[in-house]
Amino acid sequence: MGLPTDISGPLAPGVRVSLEFPQAGTCVGVVASVEATSVVLDLLDELPEGHLVSGLTIQLFMPRSEGLYHWLGALSGAPVGQQVGIELLSSPLFVQRRFGKRVEPELQAEVRRLRSTRRGKPHEMSVADLSRGGLKLEGPFPLSTGDTLEVTVDIGPTVQLVGRAVMAYPVSEGTWAAHVTFVDGQADLINLVDDYIASHLRLRSV
Repeated sequence: MGLPTDISGPLAPGVRVSLEFPQAGTCVGVVASVEATSVVLDLLDELPEGHLVSGLTIQLFMPRSEGLYHWLGALSGAPVGQQVGIELLSSPLFVQRRFGKRVEPELQAEVRRLRSTRRGKPHEMSVADLSRGGLKLEGPFPLSTGDTLEVTVDIGPTVQLVGRAVMAYPVSEGTWAAHVTFVDGQADLINLVDDYIASHLRLRSV
C-alpha cells in the first residue's frame, strides 16, 4: 500500500523548515519546490559535517503558530551546493502548542541538545514560564526550531525533562528563546511539574 497523497501536508514553496541530520546537526532551509513525496530545499545554513549521502534518513520540521509539523525523510541524492532533495517517508506528525495554566517561576535550568544517542554540552538558561505541557527557555544558548532538548531543573526534586523546541528565535543580541513541548512517555515527571505548578499558584493566591 502506498503513502497517502497528502504526505507533504502544509509544505509549500517559500516555507522555512529545519532539518536534523543524524549525529551531524541541524540546519535551516527554505522549500524551493514540492512534488508528491519529493521536496527540494535551499539551505540557509552551512551543511553539517558528515557523510550526507543518498538514502540518509533525516528529520524535517516545520513550525506554525498552532504547533510543529514533523516528517521522517531520506536524502534523494548528495547535496548540490546549498540545495538538497528529500523524499518524504511518512505523513506529517503534528505537535500542538502547549495549553493549560502557566506559571512564571524564577528557575535556572541546565539545557542540552540531544542528537540521536549523543548528549550535547550543558548550557545555563532561565525558565521564563512553565506548564504541564512544556516550558519557555531564555538564555545565551542558540537553539533551533525542532531541536530535541534535555532540560534539568530543580522544582523541589531535580527533574530531567525531554522536550521538542516548537519555536526558537533570537530575542536580542546574544539571547535566545525557545518554546518547548514535552515529549510523551514522562508521566511521572509531568506529575511532578503539575505539583510544582499547583503549589506555585497557591502561594501566588495567598
